[in-house]
Amino acid sequence: MNDELRTSPLGHRVPKHWLYRLYEAITLPFAIHFILSSPRIDPHYRLNAWRRFKLGLRMYRNTKRVFTGISYRAHLAMAVKLLEIPAAQKGVVVECGCFRGGTTANLSLLCRLVGRQLYVYDSFEGLPAAQAGDKYAKPEGEGLLSADLEQVKAHVAACGAPEVCTFVKGWFADTTPKHEPPIAMMFLDVDYQSSLTDCIVNLWPKLIPRGLCFTDEYVFNDYCALFWSEKFWAKNFNRTPPGLMGSGTGISVGSFYVGGGGLGQAGRFSRPASIAYTCKHWSGYWNFYPEVNPVHASDETQAVT
Repeated sequence: MNDELRTSPLGHRVPKHWLYRLYEAITLPFAIHFILSSPRIDPHYRLNAWRRFKLGLRMYRNTKRVFTGISYRAHLAMAVKLLEIPAAQKGVVVECGCFRGGTTANLSLLCRLVGRQLYVYDSFEGLPAAQAGDKYAKPEGEGLLSADLEQVKAHVAACGAPEVCTFVKGWFADTTPKHEPPIAMMFLDVDYQSSLTDCIVNLWPKLIPRGLCFTDEYVFNDYCALFWSEKFWAKNFNRTPPGLMGSGTGISVGSFYVGGGGLGQAGRFSRPASIAYTCKHWSGYWNFYPEVNPVHASDETQAVT
């Protein structure tokens, strides 16, 4: 399976228009250069222009070899943010929900480059049984998007760096509470509200102070709402919500998607090929209520976890 087809929420494969494929090919070197050219990349990684291009090109080719739910541009976005974390800062990378291992392969390449371990959490049995009240969980969805652990390992061995990977099989509710190493960055592609809750509740405390959390389900505002929910963050972490960069449309990585209607109603040229993320120390809390509680510019806007 390759990235010439994308999957709608209903399971339909939608072919890319030839003009979009042409645009992707023409813009490939520019996307690699523009996204990976951050002045905040740690010099320790010695990532010159040529090494950046080789890394980006390999990541692009991997998305053609193994089907992945997100684009190479989203992979590049995660890459540059991980490269900005100083090499001296400890922390592993965590992926929750790996499907066939396409994103896993690219994350493993990044982890080898920056000297970090990659923990891959997945049931390797597809989606779990639906929980009551979970808007995105349906009884008929149980077992969908399944890929065998050995298949994923084979894809990572062929396209990535298996030596940095630790695979953890099981449901998130059972496995993520046992995670111990501090986390520099995590990527959540978990589909269900219940799964997102399990991952955030159990893994967020392990994020380093400026650790990053990426998510693939950014086109659904009610799903993104977890990152803006004052109730959720006060209840679970006694802090303000961190917010989510890219809520609704994804961060700007050169794709075309104006939002609305979700994945299934995106046009042939409107492709949500991006990602969204937040950071441990951010705050997405509105605190300007001068008629109730006057604030000063020096006042802190979030609780410290």
